Amino acid sequence: MPGAWNKVLKVDLSEDKIWDEDLDPEIIKDYLGGNGLGIKLLYDETDGHVEAYSEGNPLVFVPGALNGSQIPMTEKCGFYSKSPLTGIMAEGIFGASIGEQVKKAGYDALVIKGKAEELSSIVITEEEQKIVKTTELEGTGIDKSEEVLKERYGGAAAVIGPAGENLVKYAIIGCDGRQVGRTGLGAVMGWKNLKGIVVNGWKDVEPAFPEVLNKLKSEAFKEFTQEGGEGKESFDAYSSHGTVKFTGMGSELGILPTRYWEFGEFDEAEKLSSYHWEDDISESLGCNRCPCRCGQVYKDTVDIEYETSFSLGSNLEISDIRDVAKANEICDDMGLDTLEAGNVVGFLMRLSEEGIIDDDINFGDGEVTSEILKKAALREEIGDIAAEGVKGIGEKYSREEIAVHVNGLSPPAYDPRALKGMGLGYYTSTRGACHLRADCDGIELGGGKTVNGKGEWVDMSEDRASIQGKEYVAWRENYVTLHDTIGSCKLTGRSVYSPEFMSRFINAHFDLNLSGEDMYKTGERIYNLERLFNLGQKPDLDEELHVPEQFKTPTKVEGLNGENLTEEQIRKMLTDYYKARGWDEKGVPTDKKLKELGLK
Repeated sequence: MPGAWNKVLKVDLSEDKIWDEDLDPEIIKDYLGGNGLGIKLLYDETDGHVEAYSEGNPLVFVPGALNGSQIPMTEKCGFYSKSPLTGIMAEGIFGASIGEQVKKAGYDALVIKGKAEELSSIVITEEEQKIVKTTELEGTGIDKSEEVLKERYGGAAAVIGPAGENLVKYAIIGCDGRQVGRTGLGAVMGWKNLKGIVVNGWKDVEPAFPEVLNKLKSEAFKEFTQEGGEGKESFDAYSSHGTVKFTGMGSELGILPTRYWEFGEFDEAEKLSSYHWEDDISESLGCNRCPCRCGQVYKDTVDIEYETSFSLGSNLEISDIRDVAKANEICDDMGLDTLEAGNVVGFLMRLSEEGIIDDDINFGDGEVTSEILKKAALREEIGDIAAEGVKGIGEKYSREEIAVHVNGLSPPAYDPRALKGMGLGYYTSTRGACHLRADCDGIELGGGKTVNGKGEWVDMSEDRASIQGKEYVAWRENYVTLHDTIGSCKLTGRSVYSPEFMSRFINAHFDLNLSGEDMYKTGERIYNLERLFNLGQKPDLDEELHVPEQFKTPTKVEGLNGENLTEEQIRKMLTDYYKARGWDEKGVPTDKKLKELGLK
C-alpha cells in the first residue's frame, strides 16, 4: 500500500528477540496510523484483560499517519499501553522526531513486550536492530540519557528518567524536549527495564501522489500564515506567546483551578502568563518540523505550558514564575508528568494543612514543591506515596473524597463547574480526566469550527453552564481522535483541518478514496475500540463515578451563580451521550453500532 510500509517491528525483551511482521493493508485503511493503529495493535496484542506490570502488556509506538509528509503541523506520534496509574488505556502523544525516524526506518509501528534482565535500550539503524545493555545510564536524567544515545547511534531517542526506573505511576517518556505525559507510560518502560528507544532512519517517506500532496501543503500553509486564513489568528498567538498566555484569561473566566481545586480564579494569575514575562522569553521551541513553535522558554530553562502554570502554579498558590520554571525543569528531566505531579503536591499541601500528614508542606512554597518532586522521582520518604498519584494518596490517608481525579487521572486546568462539557469530557475520556480527548473548551467559551453528528464541518457554540445538548462531546471526540491519528496539532489545526481537508491529505498519501464522512467514521471506529479495550480492563467502568467534593461545592467565582458539577448532572449528560453514541444504557457499544463501524 503506498504511503505505508505495511510492516511492524516486534520486540520481545524477555527473549532478546527482534523481528518484522507484515501488517495487513486493510488495517492501515481502517485505522491509518497514530492513535488509530495504536489502539488496534494494543487491543489485538493484549487479548482481553492484562496487568500493567506484566510481560504480556505491550508498549506500542506508532507514528502519526502523516509523519514525514511535511504537511504543516502533522508530526505528532504516540505510545500506547495499559496504564499503571488508571488501569485503563495509557495513551501519550507528542511531537518528537522519533515518529519520522521510525517511518524512515521502514516501519508503521513498534510493538514491545517482555522484560529485559538488565536496564537496556532498543537500537534501530540501517546496520542493525538490537537490544543493548545500557546499565551505565541508570539514574541518569532524560536530557543526558537522550544525549548519550544520540551520540552513539544518531537519529532520535525516546528515553525515561529516574521516575520511570522507579515506577512512579505518572512517569513520562522524553524526546527532543517533548514529553509523553499523563498515564505513566514511562513507568511501563521502567518495569520492562527499557531505558530508551533510539531510531536512526534511512529511507524516504514516499506518498502515493507527491505533486498533489505538495499543493495541499501550500494550501494548508496559507491558511495558517496569510491574512484571511482560517488558522492565522491562532498560529500568530501561539507562536508569539504559547499556551501559557491563557493563564490570566483562564482566571478571569473562572476556569483556572486554584488551591487544589478549591477556587476557579487566582488573584495573581497574570504573573504566570507569558504576557507578564515576555521579556524573559529566551527562545521558542516546537514539535518536529513545526513552523509555529509554541513553546516559550523562560530564561534558557524550560518552555512552560498553560497546563503547567496551573498544576505547579495556581493550584499550589505559587505566582513566582521562577518557582514554576524550576519545578517544571525538575519534572522534565527526572521524568514526571507535570499535571499529575502538581496535583499530587497540591493534595499533599491540603493534607498537611488538615494535619493528616506530619510533613510541613504549605501552599505557596516553591522550594518545598521542588523538594517533593525530587523525592517522588526517587521514591524517597514522602516521595514514595507521592509516586502513587492522587488516587493512591487518597486511599492511603482515607481522604479520597477530596482526591481530585477521574478514573485515577488528575484533571487539567479547566474547572468543570464552569465548563459542563469539559466536565462530561473528563468522564467519557478513554484515558481518564483529560481535556485533549474532546478538546471542547473553545466551543463553550465562544464557539468555533467543529463537526456535528454527521461529521459535517460547522460553526458551533454551546452554553457552558447548561447540562443540555452535551452529546456534542461525542462528535468532538470522534473529530479530535482524527488529529491524534494523522498526527496533526489540535491547537492550530482544529480551525483548519476539517475531516474533508484531512481526507484529501490521506487520499494523496495512501492512494485511498475516503470522504470527509469516511474520515469522521474512522474517528468514531477508533474511539469505540478504545472503549472496548477499557471495558475489557474494567467492565464496571462507569457504574461508580468518583465525583470529588470540590466539583460538588458551588464555585465562588463572581458571575457563575454558584455553579457546581454533581453526580446527578453527570449521569444526565452521560445518558444523552450514550444515546448519541449508539451505546446501551451502561455505556457498552451495541452490536448494531459495532457492525456499522466494522468492529467485531
